[in-house]
Amino acid sequence: MTTEGNKELGVAERFVRVSVSIVVMVPVTVFVGYGGWLVLTLTAVLGLYDPETEDGDVLRERLFEWPDRNREVMRTDGYEPLPLRP
Repeated sequence: MTTEGNKELGVAERFVRVSVSIVVMVPVTVFVGYGGWLVLTLTAVLGLYDPETEDGDVLRERLFEWPDRNREVMRTDGYEPLPLRP
């Protein structure tokens, strides 16, 4: 069993800690992963800011595709070159 100091944690307390970690970390991970895209999309809809990349593509579209591009690299165990820039 896991101990914290001299106190052993019960099954229920460990379950609550794991559940809270999942409930907190999943939304944070999703927001961090897609957060840039979301912010740029909102600013573009409001007409405030819609940056482009050096080759003329809209940055928010590149950021939206970024997780899928990284997943492709992970599926090849890193043998495919990593796209370093969105």
